Amino acid sequence: MSEQRVFALFSTPLYVNNVGDFPRPDLRSLEYASAAETGGVYNFRTSVDKNVLHRPEFKSVHDLVMKEVDVYAHGLCGVSHNVHFYVTNSWINIHTRGQAAGQHIHGNSLISGVLYLDVNETSGDLVFHRDVLSLIPFPPALDFDVDSFNIYNCKSWSYKPKANDICLFPSTVMHSADRNESDEERVCLAFNVFARGTFGVEHQLSIK
Repeated sequence: MSEQRVFALFSTPLYVNNVGDFPRPDLRSLEYASAAETGGVYNFRTSVDKNVLHRPEFKSVHDLVMKEVDVYAHGLCGVSHNVHFYVTNSWINIHTRGQAAGQHIHGNSLISGVLYLDVNETSGDLVFHRDVLSLIPFPPALDFDVDSFNIYNCKSWSYKPKANDICLFPSTVMHSADRNESDEERVCLAFNVFARGTFGVEHQLSIK
């Protein structure tokens, strides 16, 4: 009798958790600017301050984010507790009806995340895109029809966020945000995370 097994080798860890209600700072106190000078679908508002989690009024949110980062890095990914993670950048994005975020990655970062503050069923999905150079399971040039999409054959994967969801993923993963089809604003906190510590065995690198 055969025993079939599948191993999802070298998979990309996307972590999602709903953190429940938490004390929120007054976002109206922040200054905002347009993300795109040309206007249009990508002309959403973004906070001028790119380090909002370092503001005193955001301390409880910062602590909440770092608790989830520790679960992701140490618990899920198995990184040693000798390595310490910290937020490098953090900002608020506000999308009104029809606005979206195009495909992008986050440079100079290891882990990126989004904490959804205000969102509903039609606010738009968070979409992850497969690396075009990936040969798994088939080369991009072979555009096979499939009976059903799954994590092995999809070219993109969407997650529909709920209010108070936090999503964490490697910063190098290409992602985007669908158009907000709601009359309500989609409000989220985006952030990047880097690491301090000593890395490697033979050729060690220390970052303090």
